[in-house]
Amino acid sequence: MNKVKQMPEIENGLPALPYTVVKIEGWSNETSDIVHSGTGFFFRVDTKNGPSLMIGTNRHVVYGRDKLRLHMALADRQMKRKLAPAEVIDVDLTNYHPILFHPDPNVDLAMVFAQPILNYLQRAGKTPFFLPLTKDIFPPTWLAPRLLASSNVLMVGFPNGLMDTANNLPVLRRGILSTHFFADYNGKKDFLVDIAAFGGSSGSPVFAFFDGNAPSEDGWTIGETSAYFIGVLHSGPKIDAEGVVVPEPVPTSKQVAVTKFMMHLGICAKSELLEDFGKLIDQYA
Repeated sequence: MNKVKQMPEIENGLPALPYTVVKIEGWSNETSDIVHSGTGFFFRVDTKNGPSLMIGTNRHVVYGRDKLRLHMALADRQMKRKLAPAEVIDVDLTNYHPILFHPDPNVDLAMVFAQPILNYLQRAGKTPFFLPLTKDIFPPTWLAPRLLASSNVLMVGFPNGLMDTANNLPVLRRGILSTHFFADYNGKKDFLVDIAAFGGSSGSPVFAFFDGNAPSEDGWTIGETSAYFIGVLHSGPKIDAEGVVVPEPVPTSKQVAVTKFMMHLGICAKSELLEDFGKLIDQYA
């Protein structure tokens, strides 16, 4: 029998990014043969009743689904992440496992309560492994105006459902900001990235990163590496057969016929919008 490999100690910053996400699959009872795929990320929301652990993603990844399948990672006795196939958990949304949608219906964000899923694993004698994102790594006010078009970004997720199935690891993609982060793209709390976005990338967290020359409030620090959680991919402009550019949600199913072509650009909701879920979560406390 092959021995399960263990991850070495994981640092903060860039090395930790692959362990913040989870692959999500979903389907409805009426069309169970069509499975939609997307990306979720662990996120700690601060509420008036204390912190709450959630799984964030896009509205269109989970809307209208009756079942979700989460590809969870496990830890060993030393609390190190196992490099092994995912522990697959099916969540029945018809059996009181509410999905929270952003209060603005025009914002393509949603959240799933993570604690019942973690409790299920723990009752089965298994230890889930995850690294939650928090508002502590949102870009500070002094940094936002300095995130100009051409700044480097990383996106973590499962494009077209692709993953390292043997080790339950996501795919990291690298690109740049296509618009200034400080500006609201087309008047919304969005920004544009130049990065290849395919079905399954929906819900992927996007990070601004600096490798070897990191900004500080006073200037720049040579030799430092840093990353900031700036947003969540939700859609991308496409070109139809007549050459018309139309922004659309990133598709979640391979079984849906594609008549338009991605432009390898992605539209992302700014991470600050995730704080709007605090009041919704308090309603379930």
